[in-house]
Amino acid sequence: MHGVIPYPQYQRLKKFHRTVFIIIIVFGVLAIIAPPFVAHADIFGFYVPDVYEDITDNVNETNSILAKAFKFSRTSPYSVVNSIPLTSQSHGIAIAVRNASKTMALVVATLLLMVDFFRKSINFEWSSKWENILIFLIKILVIKQLVQNADTIVGYIYQMFDSINKAATETSVNYLPNGNTSTYTATIKQSFVKQISKGWWDYWYDKGADNVYDTYTYKISADAVRMFYPDAVIPSTTNFTSVDSFVDAFPSPTEKINFFPTWEMAKLQPLFLIMKAIAYIVFVIVIGRVFELSIYTIFAPLPLATFASDTTHEVAKNFLKNYIATVIQVAVIVMMFIVYAATDTYVVGQMAAQGGTKLKLINFIILCALGLGVMRSGTWSKKICGIN
Repeated sequence: MHGVIPYPQYQRLKKFHRTVFIIIIVFGVLAIIAPPFVAHADIFGFYVPDVYEDITDNVNETNSILAKAFKFSRTSPYSVVNSIPLTSQSHGIAIAVRNASKTMALVVATLLLMVDFFRKSINFEWSSKWENILIFLIKILVIKQLVQNADTIVGYIYQMFDSINKAATETSVNYLPNGNTSTYTATIKQSFVKQISKGWWDYWYDKGADNVYDTYTYKISADAVRMFYPDAVIPSTTNFTSVDSFVDAFPSPTEKINFFPTWEMAKLQPLFLIMKAIAYIVFVIVIGRVFELSIYTIFAPLPLATFASDTTHEVAKNFLKNYIATVIQVAVIVMMFIVYAATDTYVVGQMAAQGGTKLKLINFIILCALGLGVMRSGTWSKKICGIN
């Protein structure tokens, strides 16, 4: 009969209506639960300011790790060695080794002086001049004082060259750019749907609640953001009273046709992990450097004793070169971060100006280069001191 829906079709239509009804209910619940920014964000509720704040937080965290590492690097090995208690049984081995190195250094210096004297005394012209004998006797006194006060002398050398580290670490803590930080707030009136979702009683009690607002806060550093997005627009206005004005103030970077915040944040995570890994590597290097300098200070009398002979004094010179290179290693690492920030800003800015589309890859390559440089900082500092 016309106008009558057959039973099987009626059942399918009924099932379809039920499905549509469930979908409407689900979307209605999501609309009630979701914050007001979702309509202006991606499907996960993130927008451009979320990306920028994530960058700022990770750069700040990396700087915090570096600041602690470089603060620890200012620990003087001279202070560490001289703080070893003289009566503590737990440090008895350290005291014994320190004293034994001085004793052995005096023995080595004596032997080298004897060999040097016999070698020169064969030359009658040298031994016939009293000036040479007097100089040799003065040399004995100088070497004795040098060996006995080797740790003190090395300590003064440390303090002298550590002034370079002081200039590098105390001028600024922003080893990665994170200046120009501003706090942005968006105070937005709650929607009717969100107010109802809190409960009918609260809504009627507040009589429509025309003055109920949600406040969203973002801390964003323009310098940190522009390391990754050189053309990012950072507004000067910090307070907003509507969703539209807040969203319009943070347009997508022009390099991105379709800026998907969640995907951008996901792509940045490997870079953030590398940044923090490099910061922890610096911490490990700094700790190892304190150990190395402390050991150098304890055993310093042995290499310095080689100054007693003209044929072995190169050993003492190389020891002092290695010691100085280890001292200035911190300054070398600091300068690596400064050069990294300048290189990253310049290279990324140039690529952005030329329409580059693989800026994250360039950031990744430059970060890896920084990591390799940090791990080779000891070699670089030795080359500065003329050690191949």
